[in-house]
Amino acid sequence: MVRDLERATERYRLILGQEPLERESLPERGVDLARFRVGEIWIILVQPTQEDSPVMDFLNEHGEGFFHIAYQVDDVETTGRSLEDAGIRLAGGGTRRGVEGWKLLDLDMAETLGAMIQLVEPEGDLTQT
Repeated sequence: MVRDLERATERYRLILGQEPLERESLPERGVDLARFRVGEIWIILVQPTQEDSPVMDFLNEHGEGFFHIAYQVDDVETTGRSLEDAGIRLAGGGTRRGVEGWKLLDLDMAETLGAMIQLVEPEGDLTQT
């Protein structure tokens, strides 16, 4: 989570020695993104664009830095149901769409000891991006 996407993108470009693969705006979520891929890992810089959004509230409360970790699963709904059956609460709102149409589902942060964990079901093959 960053306040200035341009500055953060330049910093990570220098650290990683590569350009971001994509820059993207998600107005429905109130964020702009810059995505880097390092091996099997995605680093996605997120800047809120709306003052009155949950993302901006999170940034104001926690400051810049690590925002969340996402785990790729084959089926978000099935995995979510399995977690609920095991007694793990999911965050309200259910599944939603993220970058490139990825299906997303958040775990309740109280269940993860304060970590924001997201399940991700990609649209297509992530190894080809």
